[in-house]
Amino acid sequence: MRPGRAQPLSSCAALVGLSIELLAPAAAEGWNVARFDPPAKVETATDAEGREITCTFYPDLVVRESDTGTPEPRDAALIPIRGGPPVACRAAPGASARRLETGGQRFIGRADGFLVFEDASTNGTMPFAVIDAGTGRRLFTDTTTYDGIDSFAAEGATLRLGFRRGVQGACSIPQAGAACWARIVREDKLPAPVAALPAPAKACAQAYRAGKAPKDTPSIVSFPVRLVWTGSLAIEADGPVRCLPTP
Repeated sequence: MRPGRAQPLSSCAALVGLSIELLAPAAAEGWNVARFDPPAKVETATDAEGREITCTFYPDLVVRESDTGTPEPRDAALIPIRGGPPVACRAAPGASARRLETGGQRFIGRADGFLVFEDASTNGTMPFAVIDAGTGRRLFTDTTTYDGIDSFAAEGATLRLGFRRGVQGACSIPQAGAACWARIVREDKLPAPVAALPAPAKACAQAYRAGKAPKDTPSIVSFPVRLVWTGSLAIEADGPVRCLPTP
């Protein structure tokens, strides 16, 4: 993200003449409009089949989303702008459009050469995808929690992210203790530095008490991740491990 391009939420909303809700942050804290390149405009329309369409315009491309009025949006489309007639949001995507593998996700912003999508519905963790804005190719996916994004910077072909990765367990740490932690390590293939840590029994007990969650509620664990994309992915992860009951 180039210095000076980010704008506060209220400024960006005024720029494109939209209500605040259209550019609101996603559910995971830290994905907010101040971290993304401001679009030229955002339009909504209804297609011939009655589906709600949302088009986010940038000088060089349009991100066209379908079924944005539902919790299960369809695959979005990336439409390059190369002169010629303007892209009409209501119309079909057209021959130049590239289908993006984003079913069930909503577009939350662009940072230089990267498009970020996040799941439109959640069970307590927030899966997201990062897509190449030039080719439409999915670069990587990961999952955060409501703790959200600690750091986010894009410049050309390099993206740096700091966040808490969220892992949805199939068991309850307060109920099964170390055995449940071992299962999460085994089934979810946690990074070695995290897998070597003891079960977060104390953190889980405190979180379950605070949330008045039944002891058999499956546990969500999270831990810090520092990720760098430069054409390939480099990831560092460590503790401390936090714990939450599944909502």
